[in-house]
Amino acid sequence: MILRVTSFLNRLIRSVSFTVVSALPAIGLIAAETNDPVSKPSEGRASDEKRIGKAWEDSDNPIHILFSGERLDLWSLQPISDPNYPERLSFEGEPDGFKLWDEYSHPIDRFLIADWLRDGKRPAPSLDRARWLQRAFLDLTGEKPSLDDIQAFENDRSTDAYERRIDALLASPSYGEHWARMWLDVIRYSDSNGFDWDEFRKEAWRYRNFVVRAWNSDMPFDEFLTLQLAGDELVEGSPHNEGEQDALIATGYLRMGPYDNAAKLFNEQDRARAEVLADLTETTAAAMLGITMSCCRCHDHKTDPLSQQDHYRFRAFFASTQIADDRPIDLQTDLKAIEHHNAELDRAIETQQAIIDRWLERARDLWKQKHIAKAPQADASDSSLPASSPAESDATQNETIPEEDLLAILSENRQQVLDAKEEMASLKSQRRRPTLAILMTDSQDAPDPIHVLSQGDHRQPREQVEPGFPSVLDPNPPQWETPACKTSSGRRLTLAKWIVAPNNPWTARVLANRVWQQLFGEGLVATASDFGITGDLPTHPALLDHLATYLIDSGWSVKALQRHIVTSEAYRMSPVPKTNASLLEIGRFSATEHPQVSTRSTLRRLSAEQLRDCVLQVTGRLQHRVVGTPVWPELSADILQANPAVLDDNETKTKGWYPSPASDQTVRSLYLIQKRTLRLPWMETFDLPENTVSCPKREVSIVAPQALSLLNAPWVAESATEFADQVLIHTGENKTAITVTFFQELLQRSPNVEELEACAHFLQTRHPRELALVLLNSNEFAFIP
Repeated sequence: MILRVTSFLNRLIRSVSFTVVSALPAIGLIAAETNDPVSKPSEGRASDEKRIGKAWEDSDNPIHILFSGERLDLWSLQPISDPNYPERLSFEGEPDGFKLWDEYSHPIDRFLIADWLRDGKRPAPSLDRARWLQRAFLDLTGEKPSLDDIQAFENDRSTDAYERRIDALLASPSYGEHWARMWLDVIRYSDSNGFDWDEFRKEAWRYRNFVVRAWNSDMPFDEFLTLQLAGDELVEGSPHNEGEQDALIATGYLRMGPYDNAAKLFNEQDRARAEVLADLTETTAAAMLGITMSCCRCHDHKTDPLSQQDHYRFRAFFASTQIADDRPIDLQTDLKAIEHHNAELDRAIETQQAIIDRWLERARDLWKQKHIAKAPQADASDSSLPASSPAESDATQNETIPEEDLLAILSENRQQVLDAKEEMASLKSQRRRPTLAILMTDSQDAPDPIHVLSQGDHRQPREQVEPGFPSVLDPNPPQWETPACKTSSGRRLTLAKWIVAPNNPWTARVLANRVWQQLFGEGLVATASDFGITGDLPTHPALLDHLATYLIDSGWSVKALQRHIVTSEAYRMSPVPKTNASLLEIGRFSATEHPQVSTRSTLRRLSAEQLRDCVLQVTGRLQHRVVGTPVWPELSADILQANPAVLDDNETKTKGWYPSPASDQTVRSLYLIQKRTLRLPWMETFDLPENTVSCPKREVSIVAPQALSLLNAPWVAESATEFADQVLIHTGENKTAITVTFFQELLQRSPNVEELEACAHFLQTRHPRELALVLLNSNEFAFIP
């Protein structure tokens, strides 16, 4: 009993603490009593944040935690400020320290070198030009360079050779197809609903292609987020241009979460609605802000300064959302043209229908005359036969006559009815349908009342809350934005404007970290969607703030940020295992050997999409084209029969599996179907993430099934076979020519003497197709330099 009372009091005090905090000014309350430099946490896991988090969880008085010596000065809550570049350091007895400092002039390098030199470490050497170009191609486009690309770059000794190559890669259409995948992971993109039925979303691909277009066009990231959260609120009526059209399509983000379409059959609409809003709240917080609101759905956050009320206040921004899949997205001029086209067809259809009706009416009259003529007539003097009543006469007149009988009566005029029917069917087939997408909009009715739910249970509502931001940053009521759409509430637009505000300490940092993670394999903050106390600390906090500031100052240009990173020496560094630094840790400079350190601790394996695309690319099978409706690969009967959602198809053809023609199969992996209950087995083997929840970073495994899958997959064997057969047309039986061509096309280099001898020996007993398959299965092919 005492434990229960204590628990209740702790929860009450914690609730009161947030009430008190909410009455204070928004920014700066957390660091109210600190003079510590911004973003300078202690090293290691035993950091101030960790201690404070433990104190916050255990304390009977969280208010004391905020304003005592254990104050909560969480690094990610501090305002973003562009830190000064590190000053030239002094190293006693180490003149080469000055030389090293002067060699690295790029701002990113200066931040890294300053930290490394203080720790007695030296940067790893740079890659040669060939391997750097391979890295840049794979990181920026997801594809490999050709041997001609590499040779041209090696021969280009102009001072801006690297910059021009980077600009060309950023301008490639393949860039958007590759980088869109990162964002689609984060927002759990899927072409299906999930749950038991897992119905195919026929129009989800429009959102996927919007993301590709946005990355390729370098849409400012603040606009990119705003359109996804509230694009419909920026458009009044039908879109007037492609920008407004994309604004509507972008709201597909609000529909990307799992949706239980069967809930209404079991009278569980309330449960399904609560799950949709919870998922949308938590995904938005994690993907855009790097905060974990899933923890405070049921109770106050145990470590981060987020209350349960914060979760539901944030959720209330989405309280008016409703599915709008029937809203056309055609441009206003196109929609009018469609309406005009269909109106003309409708008039022609009415004309043909009138012809059919006249002939059938005539046939009906003839049938009735014939029927009445054959009917027995009652003798008025015979009282045993009752006189027919008016009702019986009407029944005879209105009797339904089979159409075939009517056509038979028409005899020679029958063909005129059939011709009119055929013409009418043809006219109907010419009707144009408006273009639809998966959309969200605001309901015309009052927004759903949002209550704090006891333990997150929709059946246990408590106090009602209004929309609001996380109180630790901004406890004040929102200043509502006025949407262009007159029927919308402006709630989501208000949220979007707050998220992308330059003084929001989360958004720019989160994106800068995601970009760094994508380019280096590890983020400056290892927990890309958790910038809270339980998340990891930034390894280089000043550098992270520099990147976030650079992003904002460049007009939220992601390409500008990527170019800034990729032009640094840090990006060119060779991988160095972590053990190199940890085992040789020596502190300050000394006469002994210094351990090397790099921005990369290991080689990175190609992602599932990169590996498949590169196999198809180097063997000449990859189709470079934009794809709409997703491509469905062939799957074995065993896999399909193990999934009940696939077997239980319906009349709308949204639950089965529909393999695409073989000629369509070799498109980029981005365009393959993304189902929730049935992910593509080969892709899943290479760590394709689950798309039910947001994926901040893909797991990278090296396991035996991957080698077996790459070696035995039929499509890989087909690629090797087609490639080898094409090469043999030009090389004939010349083993040296075969080997050289294989290496140049598949590995983008020429073989050395040892490799030539080994391959010649291999080809004495094996077919060249097998050699091509071996090279496609090599580590050199499967890893990023």
